[in-house]
Formats: sequence, structure tokens, C-alpha cells
Amino acid sequence: MRSHRISPSKAPDERAFLVGVTLPAVRREAEEENLRELEALARGAGAVIAGSAIQNRTRIDGSTFIGAGKLEELAGVVHDRGVNLVIFDDDLSPAQARNVEKRLGVNVIDRTELILDIFARRARTKQAKIQVEIAQLRYTLPRLRRLWEHLERQEGGIGTRGPGETQIEVDRRRAYDRMASLSRELERIHRGVEERRRRRVGLFNATIVGYTNAGKSTLLNRMAGSGVLESSRLFSTLDSTTRRVRGSSGEPFLLTDTIGFIRKLPAHLVASFRATLLDVSEADLLLHVVDATSAYCEDHIEVVNGVLESVLSKPSGGAAWGGGRRAAPALPGDDPRVGIPTLLVLNKADLVGDPDRRAALAAKHPGAVLASAATGEGVADILDHIEERRAGDFLDADVTVSPENGRAAAAVERTAKVVSRGIVGGKLVFRVRVRRRDIPALEREASVRLRFSGNRPAPR
Repeated sequence: MRSHRISPSKAPDERAFLVGVTLPAVRREAEEENLRELEALARGAGAVIAGSAIQNRTRIDGSTFIGAGKLEELAGVVHDRGVNLVIFDDDLSPAQARNVEKRLGVNVIDRTELILDIFARRARTKQAKIQVEIAQLRYTLPRLRRLWEHLERQEGGIGTRGPGETQIEVDRRRAYDRMASLSRELERIHRGVEERRRRRVGLFNATIVGYTNAGKSTLLNRMAGSGVLESSRLFSTLDSTTRRVRGSSGEPFLLTDTIGFIRKLPAHLVASFRATLLDVSEADLLLHVVDATSAYCEDHIEVVNGVLESVLSKPSGGAAWGGGRRAAPALPGDDPRVGIPTLLVLNKADLVGDPDRRAALAAKHPGAVLASAATGEGVADILDHIEERRAGDFLDADVTVSPENGRAAAAVERTAKVVSRGIVGGKLVFRVRVRRRDIPALEREASVRLRFSGNRPAPR
């Protein structure tokens, strides 16, 4: 059985040809940018790019995606240029991939399969490796027939008999069993992640998000003095990294770097990375880092906001992760779909030498910070924004709980940072620091009364 993945051992020998399609609703310039991004992904996987082509179509061909005429033309290019790998910028159905591969006689993959291959190469932690394998299995399941079609079939009803079908069912059952086993292991890891999050409940959490290769890890290193891998490769890091940083006031906060986003990020890959992306839903402030030098920075902002909306409103399992809640008033430029205060960081400002371009960026995004993670420009402004947000996000309060209500006492310990505990008048009294967003949850608990230091906070 021939693999339909890019084998790491064979990667240097891969000569790839890229194929994109524009429909009436898609600008050709947008697809050209998609292909440039696809080329960067393919190079990151070790392929040599032998060329690319974009076809204009009124609709996708159900059989070959690009149509019989274009397929014949592509077959000639594959032969003349010694191509052994064709990569489509859009997802192919199993039938389309099978038909195209039959005609070309070379390995054919789509954008999703390429991204999965890169993720498999870059995964380092056990959690990331499990998440990638689950995503690969989800992708492979509907394509098992394609992998086994070389087996000779016996007489019988269409698609009902023969060793190919028997092996498909065996592989399908093994895949489901493997996914179940991996999901149980991932859930165990999730519990450990949640426990670590609970221990950090009293600290403000600023989380860095953004398009891949926007400079997120460089910003983390600049602000935290850490040594996280910095690379121009797409998806150079897959795991969240959290560092404790001392703010401009001297108070510590948490700074978390997350996985980068990209156009057409596979939905089942987002679902598989639930544990990693939970850092986004737990953030008190998002630092949305954008490459200010990119001609497509506005598109990148929209892509990231769209993925964040999906992450925050449609987790695996159905319950919302935080969509709609807001810890504090919106910042200028917040996308209402995200639901978490967001500071836009226009990174790589040192490479924007044109004063008019800098002024245009500032006018387009009021409240954003022009910064350079490489030189340190604007980092002090980012720290000041974090400190201002942190100072207004936590409140000191006394929480009174009936001693027989263990559930309420546990909720206090879990939700707020307990400064002291005592018994007053037969009641448990906790002196706590609590986030504004967590106040309603505490007050819903039976026999819990909150008394704030000073005036009660106004609704946010």
C-alpha cells in the first residue's frame, strides 16, 4: 500500500507542483497569495517547488476538481518537469484525489494533508503528538477506500465484497479504536493542564495570538527574556508556552504564546488542538500580533479573528469556551465576534520605514501599538496596556460561605486567589482577589456572599 503522506526520509527528493483554483467570488490576487503561502508550507516540508498554476473556473469539477482539459495539461507538465508530487490548495474529495492520481501517476495531496504532515514533523510534546495523530486519523477515515483500491476485487455487489472492502473495515475499526485510546490519553493530559491553570488563577493572563510567522515567539522572548524557538518557518512551534513576566508596576502576570493561525486551517485540526487553544479562552487579554510589513495584514487580521470566533464558540464537545463573556470594556479595534479584550500589536514596525505607511496603519487601527519585537520598539507601551488592564481586572473581596456548603467553598478556592481564611460567627470567611468576570459565578453559588473593599464595582 503506497502512502499518501510526504515521507520525511523522502522529503528532499519531492519535486512539487502547486495547483490553485479561482471561482467568480474569489479574487485572483487572493489565490496568488494563497499559493505563495502554500509554497512556503511545501518548502517547510522539504519539497522543491517545480512550478505552480491557477485555473479560473465557474465551478469546481466534481470528478477531477480542475476539469478534464486542465488535468491533461497538468499531466504534460508533470512529465516534462519531473514532478512526483502535486499539491492542491483546496481540499480534495477522496474520489477527486483518486481520479487525479490515476491520470497523473504521481502522489497527489491537498492543503490539509500538507499541513497535517508539517504538524506531525514539528510536534515535540506528547500532547501535540497525540493531537496531530487524532487529526490525521480523522482526515484518513473517509479516504481508506482510496488507499486499498489496488487490491483485486472478487465478484459481488458493487462495493460490498472483496478483500479490499474487508481490509477497509478492519482498518476503519482499528482507526476508531486508536482514536478512542488517544482521546482518553489526551483527556488525562487535559486534566493536568486544567490543574496547572487553577494554580495560576490569581495571575493576570495575557495571551499572544496571530497569524503564523507574525513574530509571536519573538515578542514573547523580548518581553519575558526567554529562549523560545524563533523561526521564519510556518508553524515552527505547536505548543503553547507560558512565562511569568514582571509588569511595569512590578506586579507579575502570565504571558502565553500560542500556535499560529493560517488560511484554510483544517477544522478537525482546530478541534484536535482543543487543549492548546484553551489558553485563548482563558485569556484576560489577547495580544493580536500582526506583521505590519505584509501587504495582506488586513486579511491576516480577519483570518485570525475568524479562527478565534470558531475556537471560542464551537469547542469539541459542544459547550462554549467563553464566547460572549468579557472581562472588561472593549479595547479600540476589538472584533465583537471574539468576546475577549484584544490589543492589536502591529509588529515589525522597524521594517516599515515609510512615515506615510506608519501613519496609515495608526489611522486604520486606532488604539493599536506599533512595535518591533526584534528591536524592542513599542514593548514598553504593550506592558503599560497590560498593566492598565490588569489593575482594573482584579478586585479584593471578602467571601462568606456556610461551613456545610463544601461545594461553594471549593468554588471559591477554584475561582479566586485566596489571601486568607478564617471563621467569623460560625461562617467561613475568605479574603480573596477575584476577576470581575468570575464574580457572577461566585454569587450564583448557594450561601456565598461577597463584600468588596470600597464600593461595589460597576457592571462591565
